[in-house]
Amino acid sequence: MKKILTILLALTMVFALVACSGTDSSSSASTEASTDTADDTAAEASSAADDTAAEASSAADDTAAEASSDTASGSDAASGDHTGEPMHITLITMDQMDVHWVKLEAAAQAEAEKLNSEGANIEFEWLAPERKDNAQQIQQIETAINNGADAIIISVNDSTACNDALQQALDQGIKLIYVDATADLKSDATFATDNYAAGAEAGEAMLGYLKDANITEGEIGIVSAQAGVQSCIDRVDGFISVFEGTPYTMSEVQYSDGDASKAQELANNLINDGCVALYAANDGATTGTANAVKEANSSGRNIICVGFDNSSANRDLIRDEALLAFMAQNPAVMGEKAVEAACDLLEGKSIPETNVDTGVSVVTASNVDDFND
Repeated sequence: MKKILTILLALTMVFALVACSGTDSSSSASTEASTDTADDTAAEASSAADDTAAEASSAADDTAAEASSDTASGSDAASGDHTGEPMHITLITMDQMDVHWVKLEAAAQAEAEKLNSEGANIEFEWLAPERKDNAQQIQQIETAINNGADAIIISVNDSTACNDALQQALDQGIKLIYVDATADLKSDATFATDNYAAGAEAGEAMLGYLKDANITEGEIGIVSAQAGVQSCIDRVDGFISVFEGTPYTMSEVQYSDGDASKAQELANNLINDGCVALYAANDGATTGTANAVKEANSSGRNIICVGFDNSSANRDLIRDEALLAFMAQNPAVMGEKAVEAACDLLEGKSIPETNVDTGVSVVTASNVDDFND
């Protein structure tokens, strides 16, 4: 601004001198000198104006660049750092009727929707046999492959029965993630209960209840789901390990296919055979077994019962004191973490852990209300 005022003052002086040049020839030399000075000053003004314009242009460019950077940064935050590439994730569970799978699927679906809101592009699908059946589960795996699945999240009925179908999926580059129960094939990730440890925890609970009831020996009946289900095998093995070296013996494992009615019938037979306690290794088996115990205890027996899995039926049986405890898994954590891992893997990201124990809680009469749905 000071330069501009100096220029205007100089120009005013020049015009004044030029106006006087006609009456005083002796001022010619002075006028020429003034003219030279004005020219120099004008040149300086022009140069200053150019510099000012350049500085303004540079500042504008910098401001625009910063705004563009901020906008891009905001866009990245809104997208959750996702690529937006379409991905098809298929969940395959053992059946559709068990509350455990319903909870797992609901959490998986919710996680897919959450990731989509952050910029992912997930098509989520749930497939399951109507009941636990190896042949039907194999068909579901084949359906997932034919439907273009990019990742399969699965809890297998049997640790080996589905291997050929799963290997076909792996051969096609499909990501494989286990939830709850695993096959023999190596997966990209596993989110499951440490079932052996959980079974041992159930055994410790059972041993405590037997001592409290002053039952110092006898046979303990075991009702499981389906032969070959690795998760249930581990739960039974962990349970039995607690009783090694004690006066208690174990019955042969009875298989209910996870059906509560069948489990109740099997449990009735075990009670009639003189079992002093019963252990059930999954949701349906627990419901049926505890109902058999409820009926027997109402007739004067004192059968101890411990089971597995959180459901409204099993919570009610806790309140009825037919079931003294059950191990509550975290199917929602399994579903959520599995979908999150599948998305990361399909977007080329690494995942922090590939074998995650999702944990259990021991539910009894003292805390059962904390586990309502």
